[in-house]
Amino acid sequence: MAEKSRRIGFSWTEAYDSVMHAGEGLGSVYYQSYEKEMTRGFIDDAAGWARRLQIGASAVGETIVEDEQAFRIAMASGKEILAMSSAPRAFRSKGRPGDRAIIDEAGHVDDIEEVLAAALAFLMWGGSAHIFSTHFGDANPFNGLVRDIRDGVRPGSLHRVTFADAVADGLCRRVFEVTHREWSQRAEAEWVAGIRAFYGARAEEELDCIPSAGFGAFLAWALIRACEHAQAGDPSAYGGGPVWLGVDIARRRNLWVASALEQVGDVLWAREIVERQNIPFSEQRAIVRDMRDRYRPVRIAVDQTGMGEGEVEKLQDELGRHLVEGVLLTSPRRLTVATALKEAMEDRRLRIPEREPLRRDLHSVRTEIGPTGAPRLVADTDKEGGHADRFWSLALACAAADGGDTEYSYQPAGAPDPRRPHMPRGYADEGPDADFARPGRHADIVGGSAGGIF
Repeated sequence: MAEKSRRIGFSWTEAYDSVMHAGEGLGSVYYQSYEKEMTRGFIDDAAGWARRLQIGASAVGETIVEDEQAFRIAMASGKEILAMSSAPRAFRSKGRPGDRAIIDEAGHVDDIEEVLAAALAFLMWGGSAHIFSTHFGDANPFNGLVRDIRDGVRPGSLHRVTFADAVADGLCRRVFEVTHREWSQRAEAEWVAGIRAFYGARAEEELDCIPSAGFGAFLAWALIRACEHAQAGDPSAYGGGPVWLGVDIARRRNLWVASALEQVGDVLWAREIVERQNIPFSEQRAIVRDMRDRYRPVRIAVDQTGMGEGEVEKLQDELGRHLVEGVLLTSPRRLTVATALKEAMEDRRLRIPEREPLRRDLHSVRTEIGPTGAPRLVADTDKEGGHADRFWSLALACAAADGGDTEYSYQPAGAPDPRRPHMPRGYADEGPDADFARPGRHADIVGGSAGGIF
């Protein structure tokens, strides 16, 4: 893996390495990038190196790979260099022992996750993968792979070549030599300043290998990592404290997710995150009822948008309007709910499981400027069918917890029931609102919104 500056000759030197690899019979090389001109340029560079190094190779030819045009050099060693389109299927069935997959400008390739998955399959049979790119936002899967290798989540060799590194290694001298200009320290300084001025605000990303947050990552990777804990996500760790549930409704394509957050001191611990896909609404409500019975939540916040409208009404009929709160996720409300999650994470008041799907889901939400100039939150559907559903489930739970506990006055009917720590003995479930106000129990609201600790 290499994160690199733009226009420093990285692809050109990779073409040299490919010719040496294939020419010595170590394996074939399969190259992909995001546009046809780059694939043709790479194969031309490789052909030039083969001539210069006097390594036997046939002339550059064209072929068809998976219905796509490709460029090919057949080496005398019996191996080949093949430059293809970035279609994920182009890597399929390739990757014999010693073969190498190359993805050039991986951060800009369409369907990059599928392409990466196909390229990394080369490792199974003793091959290798060279993946390099300038950055294209910190939410890009390329940056995610860089981060994983840097953090030790994936094995790999990580390299960084900035514009300053290349200049220190003689890039400016080489450019001046090719363009027939006289080099001097002053001329180099002016040239470097001109390049940086050209890229302007994009210089950090394009030249310094610093991925831009301007592509909308609402939650930074570092923020997500800081809130992860090995003991989060374990229902058996529930200690009987106040709990809030957040439920993101979905039926077929996206994930249905329910998250339970328990307050311990001033920290919200994710005790359970239930994920389901394509299950009936009746089964969804059954899961919520089960979580209600096990956690006795203060409040259940449910996405009421779209198909959630009917589900909120049914849950309120079954569990009580005091307990189930419908949340219409209109654009302004979405930002408010999401901000509750972000603030909890920034203040380190949230602990979440160490799970890669959750990590990527949380990072998938990004901010954009809408047509009216107001910020809005968007997220793409991932390959598992999710649409930031884990994010919204946790955000709903955090927003519900932000409402705080609501206190009620009552005349107790005996000692507290140890099975239901927030309920006095004698409060039986006799209907959807039985826990809220049974006749004769004088459960008069003394403050706050519906739902809370008795």
